This record gives sequence, C-alpha cells and structure tokens, in this order.
Amino acid sequence: MRRRVIVAGVLVMMSAVAGCQTRRAAEVVAVKDRKSFAEHSPEVFLVSYDAETGKGPLLKAIEEYGIEIVYDYKIISGMALKKPAGKSLEETMEYIRKVEGVVAVEYDHIIKIDDPVKPRLEAM
Repeated sequence: MRRRVIVAGVLVMMSAVAGCQTRRAAEVVAVKDRKSFAEHSPEVFLVSYDAETGKGPLLKAIEEYGIEIVYDYKIISGMALKKPAGKSLEETMEYIRKVEGVVAVEYDHIIKIDDPVKPRLEAM
C-alpha cells in the first residue's frame, strides 16, 4: 500500500515538472518570436480610451487633427485610427496620447500567420 502511494506521488510530481518545462519552453519560443512585432502599419495605430470618460474628447481630437477612423471597436473601448496626410505616425500618436480619457496608444502590429512552420526537434 505504501509503495503505491509513493509511486502515485512520484508520478504526480513528474507530471507537474513536465508541465512546468513545457510552459517554460513555450515562453522561450514566444520571446524569441518577438521579431514579428517589429513590423507595424506605417499609417494605422490603435487607441484605447477610458469607458467612463467616453470617446467624446477623442472624437473631437480626431476631427480637429484630421485623423481617419479605420475601425471603431464595439466590444472594447478602442479604435483603429489612420494618421492624416502630411503628419508622421509618431507625432499623430503623441498628439492622441495627450487627449483626455486616452489610456493607451500603440502601433498596429503586423503579424504574419503564413510563415512556414519550423518544428523544433529535440532529442528525447
């Protein structure tokens, strides 16, 4: 009986360790693959705003600066915006960062999903 309990305990510990190693390997791969986030849209950026403040101040700033709304997200408090002609993406993003109620401004990252799959082969 005692031997069964010890064996069961060892198996539980082994599966827990294996799960941690698998998670760690996934984290390492995710960090190495960050190069895909280096690419971003040259004209479009993403904005999140405070739901309590609402999008009123943001809409006013968008109109005043000549920004185009590419997409107004319905589920979250956010928008995809296109910079106006004659302005750089960075200066447009900086302008929007200063608007009341804006909580985040970030690049619209380009993520390629058609990259060839390269399986990792590990010796077992």
